[in-house]
Amino acid sequence: MGGDGRYGRYVRAALLGLMLTVGAFALGACGGGGGAEGANDTVRFGTVDWPEAIAKTNVASTIVDALGYETEIQELGVPTVFQGLETGDLDVFVEAWFPTMQTNFDAVDNVESVTTNLDDATFSIAVNQEACDAGVRSHEDLAEFADRFENNGTPTVYGLEPGNDGNQVVLDMIDNNQYGLGDWEIVESSTNGMLSEVDRRVGDGEWVAWTGWEPHWMNSRYDMCLLEDPEEAWGGPSHVETLVNEDFTEKFPDLYPFFEQMTVSQDIQRDLIDRIDNSGEEPQQVALDWLRENPQATDRWLEGIEATNGTDGAEALRTYLEERS
Repeated sequence: MGGDGRYGRYVRAALLGLMLTVGAFALGACGGGGGAEGANDTVRFGTVDWPEAIAKTNVASTIVDALGYETEIQELGVPTVFQGLETGDLDVFVEAWFPTMQTNFDAVDNVESVTTNLDDATFSIAVNQEACDAGVRSHEDLAEFADRFENNGTPTVYGLEPGNDGNQVVLDMIDNNQYGLGDWEIVESSTNGMLSEVDRRVGDGEWVAWTGWEPHWMNSRYDMCLLEDPEEAWGGPSHVETLVNEDFTEKFPDLYPFFEQMTVSQDIQRDLIDRIDNSGEEPQQVALDWLRENPQATDRWLEGIEATNGTDGAEALRTYLEERS
């Protein structure tokens, strides 16, 4: 659920809190779909620096653009996305992982869930297969083998970007000595930085623990186990929701049904992540390619949806994609 910040379409703001205070965000990406001009007519997507979030956001934004609306994508930290949804500086977020983001959701008002867009996911500490085969199958087993996971003398979990909700779960376990992890630490990084450390340690014949999730291509690249969590430190099974500012239905009544219908399978999410991380293409091109290759999904998402000019939504998307071939 992380990324490395290398995606050129985005501008990361250093002073996000100040920008929220004055009601302005860094512009990420714009589409020129032909909707009316002005901020109130622009669909503003919040995203975070994870490949699945970037991929799914670009797919959704491209479709909305094809339907005739202006679009923006703004890449922010998780807490800032929720704050932006609350204030109305953002309209939609398509990669809200629950239950690990529940505390973020509970901290804001004026935000509603449109749908569960991925209903079968897992977020947990992962270990390499050698550790798993030796008996590390649950969070309960980590403390027994702490010395095998040491980094500079301290047992370590490799994590994602600072502020990530998964990192916070691990930090809470450490702070509360849950599962006997009180003397462990988490090294925060990006997805690529984290997985580079997994590659290095596995290549050196060492054990490694990291924040892992499914669906993601890591599950096919690595022999790995996502650890059982009997105390439900991670809150139980995961799913992904689409969130909007509560005024979304009033501002974009014809788009709300699209977001209700835009759901993905594990295979779709895994494919999008793989393309973002491994195709060498920019996210917008990934979205265009995927949309051309998957009309069966987009036809379902756009059933009953019309573009701003009154044409059938699926037909509007096909025309849009043909014009960009």
